[in-house]
Parts: sequence; structure tokens; C-alpha cells
Amino acid sequence: MKKRGGRREWLAFNCMVRLPHMGRRRSRRKVMNFLRVARDMISNSANCSKGILTFGNGDPGEKMKNCAGYGAFFDYLVHYQALMESMEWNFPVHLGEARTAMESLFVAPYVSSLTWFQNWEETREGCDLQAGTGWAGRKLSRENLMEAREIVKEGETSYRVNIEGQNENEMVLEWRGTPLVSLSTWR
Repeated sequence: MKKRGGRREWLAFNCMVRLPHMGRRRSRRKVMNFLRVARDMISNSANCSKGILTFGNGDPGEKMKNCAGYGAFFDYLVHYQALMESMEWNFPVHLGEARTAMESLFVAPYVSSLTWFQNWEETREGCDLQAGTGWAGRKLSRENLMEAREIVKEGETSYRVNIEGQNENEMVLEWRGTPLVSLSTWR
């Protein structure tokens, strides 16, 4: 955050939440705190007036903010079934044991009833990870979308990439119509 050559620098923050390969689960409160601190660092810095936040989210619970009861959380199963199915379809057959290990290490912990209950309680508390933090959505470009579609070989595979969000700032990776992960950009 120093001036270099008369130019002000800008800050970049990257927040990845509840992606299966991360192993360790963070509470929504801690994530909200991180987003507030990042926003405050940009707005309170004398040498920095601009910044960006990329926010990756693999939590299917974000779409269930208005669920009436715990029973609705069985929709979680659809998300994780799609995740496991995408791994099965795209993993080489001769690496079946490696796929099984990945499923056990990175997906199974998220499919327990205890995890579902904890997520449901946090969702019911109203910790909205993307609203109310003072960040404005930064629109994703058509080029971003085309690159992502090329990477997942959309049309040749069952993966699909869409741009969503009020400000078209969220890119969502889907497997056969089920969202797996979203990535959004904010400033």
C-alpha cells in the first residue's frame, strides 16, 4: 500500500468458501468479518483508493436462505450427488482409487447430517455472505464467460457456465443443471 512512482496501488482480496478440497470449514461470521476488514482496508487507506474482491463459493446453502425447515436441506444431497457424479464421469477409469480417496476426503465430510444441521443453523441466523458488506458487484465480461466455457468444454461435456447476479458479477459452474460452485467479483 505504498506509493510507487507517483501512482497509488490497489488491493486484491481473494475469499474462497466451502470448496470441497479446502477441508477446513469456516463459519459465515468469520467470512463476513474478512469481507468487512477487506472493505475497510481499501476505504481507510491513504495510499489505496481502489481494490477488488474475488469470492468463490461452493456452499449450496447460499441458495436456501428462505427455507422453512431442516427438511429442505435434503436438497443439499442434489448438490453433492452432482459433484460426485461429475467426478465419476470425468475421472479416468484407471484412477478409480484416487477418485474414491478424493470423494472420501473432500466430499464425504460435507454430506453428514451434523454438517447439514450446522449449515442450516448458520443460514437461519441470516449471515448473507454477499449482501450487506458494502461491496458493489463488478460485471464479468463476455470474454470471461467464453474462456470459462472453453475450459469446461461446454457442449462436449455436461458442464455449463453461466453469468448471474444482479450486476452480472457472478459466474456459476453447473453439472447437468445443478450449480457446483460460483465465483463473483466485487469492488
